[in-house]
Amino acid sequence: MKLHFLTAIFCGTFAASAALAQAQPDGDRVAVEVSAGIGHRTSDRFLDTASAEAGLRFGALLGERFRLIGSAARGITRLVEDRARDEGDDFSADYNITAAWDIGGAHEVRLGYSYSRYEYRLGPAPARAFVGESESVRLRYSYFAEWGQAGIGVTEFLGGPSNPAFSVGGEYRLNAPGRKTELYVTGGAGGFARSDDKGFSLGLRAKMPKGYNLYASASRNYFSSGANNSSFSLTLVKSFGVNAGRIFRRH
Repeated sequence: MKLHFLTAIFCGTFAASAALAQAQPDGDRVAVEVSAGIGHRTSDRFLDTASAEAGLRFGALLGERFRLIGSAARGITRLVEDRARDEGDDFSADYNITAAWDIGGAHEVRLGYSYSRYEYRLGPAPARAFVGESESVRLRYSYFAEWGQAGIGVTEFLGGPSNPAFSVGGEYRLNAPGRKTELYVTGGAGGFARSDDKGFSLGLRAKMPKGYNLYASASRNYFSSGANNSSFSLTLVKSFGVNAGRIFRRH
């Protein structure tokens, strides 16, 4: 019921923002992105898994410095190390709504809300799935320059004891702007204030013609439980809208 309620809010909010943005006379103020990605995770304690995810993102420029951005994604995860163990597939659904403010030409502040729902199989199929939910709010500051961007953020998960997660990340341009394909190295790190869980990532983004961006990333995560893991992901994003780069604030 909660998932359907949030879906209705998500769709209604962005239908209203799109209508409001289109009513403004100064150019195209609405953008849409679709994405598809695959990933592989190797764990120190559990079996290897492969995953796939598809997503949709909306954005609207409301005024000169305020933007409303939202996304929805659906993912699936499957065991790949021991194919004889048929434990079925795990599923996830993620919804995000973010308000972004531009401060001058180089600074940005974002405040967002996220809701996630996941289904994990508890044993060989057709075992009953464990269904869980999580909600979080996040605040992030980013700085933009010709060389790329950098930012710092904090995320608080709702419904339990406070244990905020802190993160830093950014990207650096590898070649001169204006090339047919622009390359950026990406990286990030994060951890929790009241636990030893932490992780870092390193990757590459290729900005290609006709609104395409290709992301490749490798990450390593450490957990106090000992279930450390390494993962690799590859994601292709297609943008629609002449001002997509401005609305989603990306070089």
